Amino acid sequence: MTARLARLLTEIAAPWTVNIASCLILGWSIGHPGWGAFVALFTGVLPMLLIVGGIVQQRFGNHHVTEHSERHGLILAILALVLVALVVQLLASAPSQMIALTCAGLATLGAIAVWTSIVHVKASVHMAVWCGVVAILAVALGPWWWLALALAPAIAWSRIYLGHHTIGQIVVGASTGLVIAPLVYLLVA
Repeated sequence: MTARLARLLTEIAAPWTVNIASCLILGWSIGHPGWGAFVALFTGVLPMLLIVGGIVQQRFGNHHVTEHSERHGLILAILALVLVALVVQLLASAPSQMIALTCAGLATLGAIAVWTSIVHVKASVHMAVWCGVVAILAVALGPWWWLALALAPAIAWSRIYLGHHTIGQIVVGASTGLVIAPLVYLLVA
């Protein structure tokens, strides 16, 4: 039962699902659901398709890409996808809130890339995305979104319980998301 709960929390808080949900929530909330869906495609759907393709080609061991050495190229590929989304948004004069969300995601993922490939720390992307998205939604839509941080300890527990991260890796991911995502969102929006 405990392992099942840990796996459920890990799946619910997977970066691709959280990215899709946050893009759709923000897009709908600002009256631009189409832009929300567009950003969700590039930050959630397409990254997961890259991962599934990598699993099929046996480059990744699982859909959470838990092996540190498998993350380097994947992060660069996802950064490229998000950059394409940002360029399209800029060229098409997308709403500033959606551009800010994309920039915040790009900056957070860039920081995770530094942790992963330069510092050699396997920062928790689950925690970076969850905490960053909660902070952005709180800044963009209202402070009641901060309440979603109450789920962060449970998500952290699931990642540690499943053996995917250490406490230090959880802290690095969570703090990266909490600091970088809302700061960049506020600077751009």
